[in-house]
Amino acid sequence: MRNDVECPYCGSDQEICHDDGYGVEEGEMYEHECSHCNMTFSFTTSISFYYDAYKAPCLNGGKHELKKVIHSPDLWPDWVRCKNCSFESRGEVDKERSDDYLKELNTEPIIFNEV
Repeated sequence: MRNDVECPYCGSDQEICHDDGYGVEEGEMYEHECSHCNMTFSFTTSISFYYDAYKAPCLNGGKHELKKVIHSPDLWPDWVRCKNCSFESRGEVDKERSDDYLKELNTEPIIFNEV
């Protein structure tokens, strides 16, 4: 069980019920009754962001590493996406930055399923 907060009265670990979005808005004051001592306390929410960094040679003068996107339905047979950046094309490719476009289409595909 993941415990979200410690009761300020008894120190018992508490899990906040976030059903229907309760307790997730920053800057709002919320209330919670301790399941151990039955005292009601207030709490606020703080949200943290974490980032992961990756090398992207194509953003620094290199070529895109294109992978064919397999999807359903097959609307864009030439849909490709760079595995290192946000570049993607559904048939029109930046050939100046990716001379090996046709060769790269035959590499391991990215699997992408639309519902």
